[in-house]
Amino acid sequence: ISGMEEVSFHMSGTEAVMQAVRMARYVTGKKKLVRFAGAYNGWWDDVQPGPGNPMPPSQHTLTLREIHEGTLRVLRTRNDIACVLINPLQAMHPNAAAPSDSTLVANERKINFDKAAYTQWLHQLRQVCDERGIALILDEVFLGFRLAAAGAQEYFGIQADLVTYGKTLGGGLPVGVVCGKSKWMRRYRNDHPAQLCFARGTFNAHPYVMAAMNAFLQQHASDKTRQLYTTASETWRLRMEQINQLLEQQGLPIRFAGMETVWSLVYLKPSRYNWMLQFYMREQGIALSWVGTGRFIFNFGWTDDDFQGFTQSVLVAAQAMKRDGWWWTPGDASIPAIKKRLLLEMLKSRFGLLQ
Repeated sequence: ISGMEEVSFHMSGTEAVMQAVRMARYVTGKKKLVRFAGAYNGWWDDVQPGPGNPMPPSQHTLTLREIHEGTLRVLRTRNDIACVLINPLQAMHPNAAAPSDSTLVANERKINFDKAAYTQWLHQLRQVCDERGIALILDEVFLGFRLAAAGAQEYFGIQADLVTYGKTLGGGLPVGVVCGKSKWMRRYRNDHPAQLCFARGTFNAHPYVMAAMNAFLQQHASDKTRQLYTTASETWRLRMEQINQLLEQQGLPIRFAGMETVWSLVYLKPSRYNWMLQFYMREQGIALSWVGTGRFIFNFGWTDDDFQGFTQSVLVAAQAMKRDGWWWTPGDASIPAIKKRLLLEMLKSRFGLLQ
C-alpha cells in the first residue's frame, strides 16, 4: 500500500513519527527537522512547540510556512536539515491550527482546500528534498486511507521517503507503523558496528494488534472496499453539495467544507453563541470528535441512507438552535465588538468583578 520497501511496527502514531525522524537524523547525520505552522505531528517536544508543551521550543526544530517560497529557500540553503514533516490534513487550513471553540465566537474558522495548489506544493517539496538529501516524511497517522486506497501519496501523486501510520491500521487499536525506502530504514552501519539506531517498545508488533491490522488490511484489499474508492470523491462531493444546499434553503448560517470524508463546519456570521450548536447536535445523536472543533470524520462505508439520516439530524439541530434565538445578534454586532465584550467579561469573571 505504501509503495515502500521496509516496515517497522511501534505502539502509537506519535511513536511512529518519532522513529521516522530518528531514522532521518541517523541516516543524514543532521539534527534539524522542519515542521509546518499549525500542523500536528504528535505530542512530543520536537514537534509540538507552544501551548500544551511546558518545554521551550526545541533548538532542533524549524517551524516554517506551507505553500511559501521562503520555505523552499530555507530548505535549499541550509545544510543541517534532516527531514521535513508533512501532515496532509493541513491542506484544509495551511499554516493554521485545527479550529477550536475560540474561533467560533467571530466566525473565523476558515477551510480552503485547494487540491491542485497543495499538490503543486508537495511536488516542490519533493524536488527540493531530492536536491538536498532531506528525508520527506508523510505523516498519515490521522488521515490513514481516507483520501485514496494508497493514502495521501496516491491522492496527491507524490512519493515520500518515509510514511507513518497509526490507529487506522489497527481498527482503532494502539499501533504505529513506519514504512520507508531501504536507504532510510537502515538502523546500523557496516563500517561502524557500534553506531546503532534503536527502535524499542514492549508492545511493538503485539500479536493482538497485529491480528487487528491483518483484519483491517484484508477488508481494505477486498473488492467491495476497492469499489468504494472508485466513486468516493464524487460521492462525498455530492453529499457536501446537497447538505449545503438544504442549509442555504432553510436560512441556516452554517456550511460544511473539507476534503473527502473529513469535513469541518463553518459559520457564516459572527455570534458569540456559535459554539452551542455542538449541544444541539448531541441531542440529535451527533457527537463531535473534538468538542468545539466542528470536525466531522465520516465512516467511509456510509450508504446514502446513512447520510440522509445524518443530514436530517443536522437540520433539526440547527433549526432548534435558530428557533431558540442563539443566532440572534445585535444590529451593531461586529467581530471586534464581540471579541472585546467577551474579553471584558472574562476579565471581570477572573477577578471577581462580574455581578
